[in-house]
Amino acid sequence: MTDALPPFVTFTTGAPLLVELGLVDSITPDGLRYHARKNPDWWRFGDRPAQIPYAMVGPVRTMETGTFIEMFKDGPRRGGMGRKTS
Repeated sequence: MTDALPPFVTFTTGAPLLVELGLVDSITPDGLRYHARKNPDWWRFGDRPAQIPYAMVGPVRTMETGTFIEMFKDGPRRGGMGRKTS
């Protein structure tokens, strides 16, 4: 398990982190991008009024790690999106 989390993640680094933390069984960077596009009411990052802007590092969108992880702890039950006990 990760001892020190990075301050920001990308779609590429966020996917394996979610698996490592046990929040999803599996997800790919493209799977994260899919959810960003298809679940705008749930996805917390973006340009919409209630969303947190991506932090751009060059051409790469980054997301604050804590918020990203909490999103998947609270995420909707479906497919590989989060292990829910209830």
